[in-house]
Amino acid sequence: MRVEPLHPWDLTAADAVRLQRELAPRVVRGGAVRETDVRSIAGSDVAFDKRNGRAVGAVVVLAYPSLEEVERVTVESAVTFPYVPGLLSFRETPVLLPAFERLQHPPDLLMVDGHGYAHPRRFGFACHLGVLLGIPTIGVAKTRLVGVPRTVAGARGSRADLVDDGELIGSMLRTREGVRSIFVSVGNGIGLDDAERWVLRCARGYRAPEPTRLADRIAGEAKRRMLAATLEMVVEQRAGERGRWEWLSDEQRVVYRHDLEPMLTHYGCSAEIICPGDDELFDIMLIDRRLRERGERLQVRVVDVLERGDGDHKLLAVAADRPEEPLADLRERIYAWYVGQGKPVTEWKGEAGALAVIDECRRYTETRR
Repeated sequence: MRVEPLHPWDLTAADAVRLQRELAPRVVRGGAVRETDVRSIAGSDVAFDKRNGRAVGAVVVLAYPSLEEVERVTVESAVTFPYVPGLLSFRETPVLLPAFERLQHPPDLLMVDGHGYAHPRRFGFACHLGVLLGIPTIGVAKTRLVGVPRTVAGARGSRADLVDDGELIGSMLRTREGVRSIFVSVGNGIGLDDAERWVLRCARGYRAPEPTRLADRIAGEAKRRMLAATLEMVVEQRAGERGRWEWLSDEQRVVYRHDLEPMLTHYGCSAEIICPGDDELFDIMLIDRRLRERGERLQVRVVDVLERGDGDHKLLAVAADRPEEPLADLRERIYAWYVGQGKPVTEWKGEAGALAVIDECRRYTETRR
């Protein structure tokens, strides 16, 4: 899916506010999206890992009218823009754009978990995405950002205008009887009345419409998987450094062991889990172009595991704050390096294999305590 490159993302908060005001006139707040023109609807959401400065972006595409899943894409990305009320799009949009770019089934309509026109500068998250993607977009939020709140009572479909400074900016819409209303606003390329109709068409028994509800669930699942694959690593030796160095946890230092051909990655061990294969802290190969020091500790995100016939498996990881670090052909080169050293490597087992091994090691480590 094509994304319009309208501006850079390395902005200050003041620059972001100015950019919102500049882009706001591009928002199209009218037009009807006919049912006969919609074959698929997408939903998007972002889940954050604040500790490590990263997030998971999720986009799900559903067939319409069945709302059966057609495609899902999740991406992990570093987050560089701070949390500033009213500037959510500058924190979340850079996470989501790579997911949209990878879509094989571009949607006809998009629902965003966030505000659109119902925003202090009339250019919320849904407006920003709608302008960048060039498709009809609807903002669907659970909480109010601006506007005078009203009471919405009654059956599904009950609504109330959301007004700010005398201007109609969105609505409060009840999607299910007995639950709180949600906040609907125009993102781009659609009128408010039509946006409400589409939200109701996609609300199938829950407060949130299916596209954003499922995107929220998928983002949450991906975040849990990411956290399960996150370990604390102790660096023992640096990429390209000759020799084998080893971390002595009891003495809290790294010592030289023997001569060894330089490795392609930084190398170290987990600070927390033991590998049953050799009954030592689990070995980790770290792909990171930054300089690292022996004994340095950092959070890493495991992406694969290289199994060995003797059970002394090796985890492959990237730094947690750089989850998008490219792997290129490193797997093949690492495998060839181990073969050249006469090590009994067998195969790469992928993320699922790495998660299974980490889980097994965590259980084994508990028995050792």
